[in-house]
Amino acid sequence: MIPVQRRVARALRAGGPEVIEVGVEDLAFPGAGEALVRVEAAGLNHAETLIRTGKYTVRLPFPHAVGGEGSGTVIAAAPDVTLPVGTRVCWGAVLGSCATFLIAPASMLVPLPDGLSFETGASIAVAGLTAGGLARVWPLKGGSVVVWGAAGSVGRMLVALLSGQGTEVIGIASGTRVDAVRSAGAKHAIDRASENIPEVVRAYTNGRGADAVFDPIGAPTLETSLQLLAPRGCLINYGELSGVAATVNLQQLFAGSIFVTKYNGMRWVEGFHEFPKLIRQGLTLAENCPAVVSEISGRFRLDQVAEAYRLLECGAGGKVLVLPNA
Repeated sequence: MIPVQRRVARALRAGGPEVIEVGVEDLAFPGAGEALVRVEAAGLNHAETLIRTGKYTVRLPFPHAVGGEGSGTVIAAAPDVTLPVGTRVCWGAVLGSCATFLIAPASMLVPLPDGLSFETGASIAVAGLTAGGLARVWPLKGGSVVVWGAAGSVGRMLVALLSGQGTEVIGIASGTRVDAVRSAGAKHAIDRASENIPEVVRAYTNGRGADAVFDPIGAPTLETSLQLLAPRGCLINYGELSGVAATVNLQQLFAGSIFVTKYNGMRWVEGFHEFPKLIRQGLTLAENCPAVVSEISGRFRLDQVAEAYRLLECGAGGKVLVLPNA
């Protein structure tokens, strides 16, 4: 039986997790090109918390449904959709995924391989999208790169993609998570809690520095990231996990004639039609190398969604999932 209502989490106004509430809304039958999915797992991402502040570059009107990544089962579809009912799928960048059911463009839904769980699908989709776009930013023919946050969901995927292209990857993590970074394909792993990062990077690169540095952290790591670069290298910032990075003084770039860019995924992916391809690439990596899948830090029911976002914003070491139909 096709449901006529869904429970969905919404951010009612700008603020912290306390502004999120779960409500009920009516569901229409899928329109042209759409499918109705029963959501089994929704993956939470830091960009959503930044958007919810109302001060981020990307802004959405309030109230808005939260969650943009998930996995589930197709239970109905419009007549023009070829995706069969019963197909297990995952997706990224579909707003309102923290819900019991979701109507989504069928073109954004990617079949989930039999060997991968719903939880894996909801942990991989956005990582595949983001890492796939990041890997296009700077031309790398061999050479070496540094990846901050290399044990996170995007970090592991980026490590695997870059190392698969023949690039020497130096991953930065902390504690025992450096083992996961090596397993994902990094040639070297640095424990940021106990090692001098600039010294170690210089040693691994024979004093030259890295051709590119990928940094999702922001404010605390900007100065160090600039120090890690080889002449004509590039710093790619793609997140603000610990605050907005300070304005770059151009004089800082002079000695090595280095480059700095702020990653905008929609400038490195041709359009929404490319999203499924990048997600499939991530799923293939997960099938072949399970180490690219981040561990799960927490699983929450839909009515615990605010608590789930609190865990994410407190620096969860792994993926945080909401299981709407648990």
